[in-house]
Amino acid sequence: MQCSVPTCETTADTISEADGITFHEFPNEGHLRNAWLKALGIQVSPLPDSAVVCSMHFLYDDIDETESGLKEIRSGAIPSTVQVCMMCLKTNGKLFEMSKYKLEAAYERLMGQSLCDQGKLNNALCTQCLQLLVKFSSFRDKALSTRSMLMELGI
Repeated sequence: MQCSVPTCETTADTISEADGITFHEFPNEGHLRNAWLKALGIQVSPLPDSAVVCSMHFLYDDIDETESGLKEIRSGAIPSTVQVCMMCLKTNGKLFEMSKYKLEAAYERLMGQSLCDQGKLNNALCTQCLQLLVKFSSFRDKALSTRSMLMELGI
């Protein structure tokens, strides 16, 4: 079994069970299947029945574990050819979608620029950057609140 993403070299032979990488078939729904093909830049028609995409091309939040321990792709999830943290450029490890954690505003306050469409990049953060951004936002809010109280007291 080999990942069908053109730039990916992940095969069932090159990974171990400890890696946690799984392979997922293309969806049968036409619109979702076309979205996957477009996102991955695959123009093969028809796609072989054996075509799969490895879990490295999905965000951590896109993969659910069933009661029996199987990993499934969340309905409507779209894979990406590039999985990278948009703060530190980390490529290996879990990535989390910023919108799920409502961190777009915190990112914009930190960067001083609005979050723009990254093309083929997901607006995703690694675990460490996600935690730091949450802490930054909380620290900033606390500092602004304290400053406001001190200003009211005339100090």
